[in-house]
Amino acid sequence: MRERERKNGFNTLLVLISVCVLFFFLFAQVVTKQLLFRPGPASYEADESIRFVQSEDDTRLAVFWGPVPGASKTVFYFHGNGEDLGQTGFVLNNYRLQGVNVLSFDYRGYGLSEGSPSEKNCYKDARTVLDYAVANLGVDAKRVVFHGRSLGGGIAMELATTRPAMGLIMESAFLSAYQVYLPLTWVPGDKFANSKKAGKVSCPTLVIHGKEDQVVGFFHGEELAERLPSELTKTFWVEGVGHNDLVDRASSRYWASIRSFLGGL
Repeated sequence: MRERERKNGFNTLLVLISVCVLFFFLFAQVVTKQLLFRPGPASYEADESIRFVQSEDDTRLAVFWGPVPGASKTVFYFHGNGEDLGQTGFVLNNYRLQGVNVLSFDYRGYGLSEGSPSEKNCYKDARTVLDYAVANLGVDAKRVVFHGRSLGGGIAMELATTRPAMGLIMESAFLSAYQVYLPLTWVPGDKFANSKKAGKVSCPTLVIHGKEDQVVGFFHGEELAERLPSELTKTFWVEGVGHNDLVDRASSRYWASIRSFLGGL
């Protein structure tokens, strides 16, 4: 009788654990689907800086290309989840003042890009845009620095661990999508799992994060820096700024840190 009771109790516990995991999985999936990608109406119109590139499934992607005469390095910039190329134009054009070529694109459903965004599509389209730039724009695949802000950090991290990379910049990036909303690492189906990939990075990396970030807490930046190879990693922690005001409020120091990083590559 006692043995049967123990087995019944064990089976009940397994059912409760399974229900708990399923609940958190479904909750996390719903939350990340609603909050991870938030495209709005396009904030720009096509001009000479915008090219249209076809993805593997013929989805049209809007690509920004800002060449600098004589530049050998190219920064491939990935914007956040509530921005498009028009809203990041200030950063893209300022990068050109640092003496580097600049490449960027709008994720599916953002700006003038067609389709619907997803983690898989972001990775696939980023590779398509990079391959296009190498084949058609004269970009040297071995002299590309990947810079990702917030959501874009997940795409930058993916490329830095699967393609040749001269450098990586992680700005206001998260450990993973789930961990922005839930302090859980055991729930299946997480997205943009930067923390799990950080140890595979083999290029110099700069981690930038505002200490008052209320969207992606400062601890995300700290822990990412700890998981990256210490001998290759530099940090720029910014006092008194949050998630969306970092570049504006720390402008001179922000660009000085990036110039110093690029200059050391």
